[in-house]
Amino acid sequence: MFKGIRAVGFDLDGTYLNTHVDYGRIDRADRDACIRHGIPFDEIEFKTVKRLRAPIREWLESHGRGGEFSAVSKEIDDELTATELLYLDEAKPFPGSLESVHELRSKGYKVGLLTRGSHEYGVKALTKMGVLDYFDAIVGRDYRDYDDAKPSPKAMLYFADELGVRPEEILYLGDNRTDFYSARDAGARFIGVLSGSMSREDWLKEDPEMVVTDYAGDVMKFL
Repeated sequence: MFKGIRAVGFDLDGTYLNTHVDYGRIDRADRDACIRHGIPFDEIEFKTVKRLRAPIREWLESHGRGGEFSAVSKEIDDELTATELLYLDEAKPFPGSLESVHELRSKGYKVGLLTRGSHEYGVKALTKMGVLDYFDAIVGRDYRDYDDAKPSPKAMLYFADELGVRPEEILYLGDNRTDFYSARDAGARFIGVLSGSMSREDWLKEDPEMVVTDYAGDVMKFL
């Protein structure tokens, strides 16, 4: 079904692994850090659902406090990673996830993980599953600038560079819109999985021609 594919990429939470993450705490991390540093978070305009860091940096710079941004950003990142690791022991593979990477590698495909989680979280999650050595690349939100993470297409472009392929040679599987937007806007191919929050109807509203499957572990039947 998908021609010219040289690499397969997976999102982590809700796609490759069934994880327990406190997303409420994740969502509060930037607000809490700003409040601790006397930054009026609620007065800053964030124009995207996945809040970028640039508006925080711009506020600090406009108030003569630009030099504080690195420390504030690191504090947010540390809180995000700590939250992701909190329940890592509860992570379980979705059906077929572990088996799929063995088969993909045996067929000559490169395999990678592209996540909005941190690199540390991705490495520890795959290590726990015993499949770290089967992954050619792991790209997290901290690969470059935070604002380049999914849904930015830059995340997929960085991922392609790490895998040594062109974006259009990647088949990426994800469970939410941020995964799809990053893949679509970078020119990568995409399969929507039903193991996260998106229903088949949700996916088809995004793209009536989207390929949808139950689990990321189904990937081999599309290659």
